[in-house]
Amino acid sequence: MTGASSGIGLSAAVACAAAGHQVVATLRNLDRRSALEAAAKAQGVQVDVEQLDVTATDVPERIRELVLKYGPFTGLVNNAGVAVGGAFEEQSEEDVRLQFETNVFGLMAVTRAVLPSMRAARRGRIINVSSVSGLVGLPGVSVYAATKHAVEGFSEALRWELAGFGVEVCLLEPGTFKTPIYGENQRRASQPLPDRAYQALTAAVERIILGEAAKAPPPDVVAKAVVKLLGADAPPFRTLIGRDARALVTLRRVVPDRLFALGVRQKLGVHDVDPDRSR
Repeated sequence: MTGASSGIGLSAAVACAAAGHQVVATLRNLDRRSALEAAAKAQGVQVDVEQLDVTATDVPERIRELVLKYGPFTGLVNNAGVAVGGAFEEQSEEDVRLQFETNVFGLMAVTRAVLPSMRAARRGRIINVSSVSGLVGLPGVSVYAATKHAVEGFSEALRWELAGFGVEVCLLEPGTFKTPIYGENQRRASQPLPDRAYQALTAAVERIILGEAAKAPPPDVVAKAVVKLLGADAPPFRTLIGRDARALVTLRRVVPDRLFALGVRQKLGVHDVDPDRSR
C-alpha cells in the first residue's frame, strides 16, 4: 500500500491488517511513520512499514527488494497522491509535475513493478484510489482532476489487458473525507498572479471545500471499502463512495451541461462569466 502515512492510506493499512491481511505500508518519508504505528498498536495489529517514494527512479528496484523480503504481493493499493489547490494559471510547472509524477506516473511505476510477480502467480488485485474529481472536473483543482481522469482511463484499459492473467483492477472513487489533505497537508498554487485575477474564485472554492471537509466523515469508511474490495470474490470495477460524491456524479449525468454550469457558478458566486455565452 502506498501513501500510508496519513488519511485514507493510514486507515486502510490498519483496517486491512485487522482483516487478516499481511500489510506492507509504504511511506515516502519514514519520519512520518509514528501515526501509522500508533494506530496499528491501538488496534492490536501488525503493519510492516517500508520507505517508498513513488516518484523516485529506483521504484522497480525498491519493489523487487520488497518482493524478495516479503514474497509476491497478491494485492496492491495505489493510494499515494498529491493535490495542489488553485487555478491552473497560478500553478507553476513544478506544481503540475508534482501532481502528475505522484498521482499518475508514480502509480504506473509501482503497478508495472508488481505485475511480473502477479502474472507469474496468475492472481492479484490492484486497487487504484482515484477520486470523484476523476469523474467530474471542478474549478480550483483542475490539474488534480486531470491526474485522476488519467487514473480512470488507465485503470479501465489496464483492466482488460490483465484479465487473462487472473489479475483484477478496481477503482475506488472517494468524495470528501476528513483527511490531512484539507489541513496540514494542504498545498496551494505557488505562483499567484500579481493582479489577483483568481482571488475571488479560489477563495470561494477553498471556503466550500474546507466547509465540506469540516463536516465530512473520517476516512474509516473508505478503509472499509478497500478491505471489501480486497476480499470480494467478484469485486466491482468502480466503487464511488461518499454521499457528496454520489450526488455530484448523479447530477452531472442527468442535468444538462448548461444547467450544471449555472449551478456551479451560483455556488461559487460567479455571475459575470458564462463559458457558453460566445457560442
